[in-house]
Amino acid sequence: MHFSALLCLTCVAWALAWAPTAAASASLPYSARALQDKIDALPGLPTPPPAFQMFSGYVDVSPLKDGSRSMFYWFVESQSDPATDPVLLWTNGGPGCSGLGGFLTEQGPFRPTANGTALTENPHAWNKIANMVFIEQPVGVGFSTTTEAKIAYGDAQAAADNHRFVVGFFERFSNLAKQDFYITSESYGGHYMPTLALSLLEGNLGAVPQFRGVAVGNPLTYMPYRNYGMYGTAYGHQILPKPLFDEYTAANCKDTWPTPSACNPITAKMDDILGGFDPYALDFPVCDQESLSGAHERHLMRENVRKAEAQHHSGSGYFPKIYEPCSQAWAAAYLDRDDVRAAIHVAASVPKQWSLCSNAINQGYNMTDVNLPMMPVWLDVLGKARDDFKIMVYSGDDDSVCATLGTQQWIWDLKLKESTTWAPWKFVDAQDDGQTAGFVTKFEGGMSFATVHGAGHMVPQTRPAQSLQLMAAFTSEDWRKNE
Repeated sequence: MHFSALLCLTCVAWALAWAPTAAASASLPYSARALQDKIDALPGLPTPPPAFQMFSGYVDVSPLKDGSRSMFYWFVESQSDPATDPVLLWTNGGPGCSGLGGFLTEQGPFRPTANGTALTENPHAWNKIANMVFIEQPVGVGFSTTTEAKIAYGDAQAAADNHRFVVGFFERFSNLAKQDFYITSESYGGHYMPTLALSLLEGNLGAVPQFRGVAVGNPLTYMPYRNYGMYGTAYGHQILPKPLFDEYTAANCKDTWPTPSACNPITAKMDDILGGFDPYALDFPVCDQESLSGAHERHLMRENVRKAEAQHHSGSGYFPKIYEPCSQAWAAAYLDRDDVRAAIHVAASVPKQWSLCSNAINQGYNMTDVNLPMMPVWLDVLGKARDDFKIMVYSGDDDSVCATLGTQQWIWDLKLKESTTWAPWKFVDAQDDGQTAGFVTKFEGGMSFATVHGAGHMVPQTRPAQSLQLMAAFTSEDWRKNE
């Protein structure tokens, strides 16, 4: 079956399940410990309040189980059938940025209003089709805590702590342990996801028996490909002049790593030109309130790039109706409210002024890890995975920071055999039915690559409806049928 047809059939099937059902409102058999984390009255909820249940709190991820590392999570039930729908873990990137950024500005069930005064429904939340678990990691990010004086932050540390979180979560929510489980992320998730997947596959899968796959959006995978992807994408958008890009290629900035010193003044000029745009979504508006924190996660990725160097239209309009460039600042304002912190069980020891990202963790993160290529790790994951395992790398093609152009370089370098090649997938929507939403390539062994046309770095924020449709297709049983 053609992939576009497959997605259409998938959407017809689960569109009927978008409204909360009796199953969604029924009480599942949660443990007494899980019920201690139940959110009873979340401030600012829309009227009528949602039928699905929510839980939040801490899971001990310390190596010695001594409480020295506590990871904060927020779990929301599926609005369809929480007793059978898959469980998806989500973390943001950075490194050092909170998964609650995803919860309140991307694919969570709510979006904050201006200044965090209330919440509105996100009609394209991923918990329409899955149980969603959002985490704040590494410990020290957001509401997550640590009593350790110094942690050697890096990919191995993150994978180990996240592995302990997954095991601890399913111990607490054992009623969900038999359901399919996926790990998902974006950006620096290009490191978090393959290393966590490998850790889970190499560990005791008896604790996570239904680990079925990985999805990661616009991932940082290999810094040289990222760098060329950024400037090549900006040039392709006609934002950079040809003479300047010719200088870039003539100085071997594209193919040499570390880049020659002659590249520095060239890329500095390019960066100045890009300063008037949001490089994470070139065709989208920017937040014009400079004092707000809306660009914090994006700033940290750019800062990592700097440190590493030192060492389309749809029928209803291009921008989604719920897109808000300052939403991250509104999320911070909401999470800083005393009544919200009490409702979601934030530890009293956590100071006010919640921040999307931790500068200290980002600056202290192992830069050798940041520069490592992740392609060998992905191949290790494929080699150790079960036959029905699935990986989807999805890419918003309006992002220049972890651009589709750069992702294409490393995806094809894996030398995997294609089973579906660059097939268009169609957006199924009342207004835009039949519009091409992107392209997908599938490879034998479970790897797949999907583009999302017109989406930026944060695909669920910039193309929310398309991202939900794509995730529903990926987690369906049909994703690997025609491999």
